[in-house]
Amino acid sequence: MGTITTTTNTVSDWLTRIDASRNELIDAAKNGSRINAAFAMAEARVQLIESLTDENIKARLLRMTDPRINMVELANNPTEEDRIRVCAIAILSGFCPGDDQFAVFGGKGGGKLYTKEAGFRTLFAHLGIVPEVSVGHPEFVPLGKSGKKIWRVEGKASCSYGGKEYAVEFSGAMALGLPGYESDNVAGITAKGRRQLLKALWTKVSPILNDDHADEVEIISQTLLIEDTAKAIESLPVVNELQGRDLDAKVWEQAKLGIQRRVKDESQLGSIMAYWDEIGNATNKDQLRLLYDDINRTQVKPLGKNNVDELLRWCKWCAEGITEGGAA
Repeated sequence: MGTITTTTNTVSDWLTRIDASRNELIDAAKNGSRINAAFAMAEARVQLIESLTDENIKARLLRMTDPRINMVELANNPTEEDRIRVCAIAILSGFCPGDDQFAVFGGKGGGKLYTKEAGFRTLFAHLGIVPEVSVGHPEFVPLGKSGKKIWRVEGKASCSYGGKEYAVEFSGAMALGLPGYESDNVAGITAKGRRQLLKALWTKVSPILNDDHADEVEIISQTLLIEDTAKAIESLPVVNELQGRDLDAKVWEQAKLGIQRRVKDESQLGSIMAYWDEIGNATNKDQLRLLYDDINRTQVKPLGKNNVDELLRWCKWCAEGITEGGAA
């Protein structure tokens, strides 16, 4: 990393301290203890926040994120405070302003770090990992019955680390849904797909150097939810055949395994799996209507929005397979 100096060497000393903190974080990650890693991250963040009281450092970070010099991408009108804090977090993560590894996003809850594809590859490189990523050709497809269209992208990513194999896959019912226009550059859509795969893989591998990443509105559930619970369940057709549902049953099992791999908090996973089993064991639409209503009222934060959407989607899917006489 190049040294930025002032007459008092304040910024140079700051960069040296940041490099030392980053190395401590990487060492903690390599030790394999998430608790030690969490303590190391907390200590690094506290030191970082305390260091940002220095006016010389703040001035340099503001200059570096000045939109007129185009070194750091800014989105959603971040404040000066956002630019200073998020740029500092990016440097702590090992990102270099000017290398298109990150952007600064503004917002009501405060600025956030947006890690780009090159940024995620840098995070993996800190741990000596070279991930394998493959993305299929994007398709511009209808989004349910909404009259809208989205880009549908399938892909997978994997890596080896610490004697273990890690993998993520977006395919079938779990494919990525990216908003956009038919005139969009396909290469750009493919790049967004790669970024989402790397992000999902990084989340599974390590929490170190991992901020609460900002995101564009990229992921769209491919099954639109209907606000009226009764209509959501009762409007589903009564079916007497299982034609085509064998494949969906396999996707059901894949989705369950995907949640179990993705959700690391045991309490959260227990709540999600409890709903999941109730949905799978339901024998009539009344049970599913009550479950749908209960899940829909659940506060999103404890379970996670993606998990709530997944539960609601499968609640509706199971209702499609129930005949008037009971279970299909």
